[in-house]
Amino acid sequence: MKNMIGKSVKLAIGMSLVASLLVAGVSSANSANGEKPKKQEWTKLEAEGKFSALQIGNRVYVFDNENQIFTTKGAGQLGPLQSLFVLGKGTPHEIPFVVVKNSKKGLMVFSDLWPKFDDGTYAADTTTAYDAGRIFYEAKTNIVSKTAHHTAVQKNGEVILNTANDFDDLKKGYHESFRAKGTLRGLIVYDCCGYLVVENSAGVLEVYHAGETGAEKIGEITLP
Repeated sequence: MKNMIGKSVKLAIGMSLVASLLVAGVSSANSANGEKPKKQEWTKLEAEGKFSALQIGNRVYVFDNENQIFTTKGAGQLGPLQSLFVLGKGTPHEIPFVVVKNSKKGLMVFSDLWPKFDDGTYAADTTTAYDAGRIFYEAKTNIVSKTAHHTAVQKNGEVILNTANDFDDLKKGYHESFRAKGTLRGLIVYDCCGYLVVENSAGVLEVYHAGETGAEKIGEITLP
């Protein structure tokens, strides 16, 4: 328990320092551009394992235990941090996501860029966030991903994830990838794979992906 408390305190101190440096950087950038310096304050900090998410103004910065990974920017990505969650926690392939409440689009999910987007600058790109999907406060009967490569459909007490047979030709239809019990609340896509956000009977938002024998729970999301 002492070690856990010590790590939490160390993380809080470290992230407070990062927050101060980021705030100073934002102010300096404004001054360099001839803008009147604005008072910037970090308003929310969340940590999950080795990952942290920090809100400064209406932008969210995401870090691992060494570096910044990505940040929200642009009108479609700005808004207060609602949640930081990690899929595949405890595995060699942990993926951090943040939920942001955008004034026009509602609850948006963002992640780092996928490796497939690497144009030679992937490792050095610590700012670009990928629009990974949406979550809704209310139950949905059907959600289509941004590229329409995946759909999520509520059918009785189950949610079905459908995937396009040919990503380059959607006219070839879809096939069922997996189904999970519960109520449809969101759809996330990362590295061409679809993830269902399902509310269980206890009101918990669970995230499922395709396991070896069907739907497999890979994480949870906590909203304010």
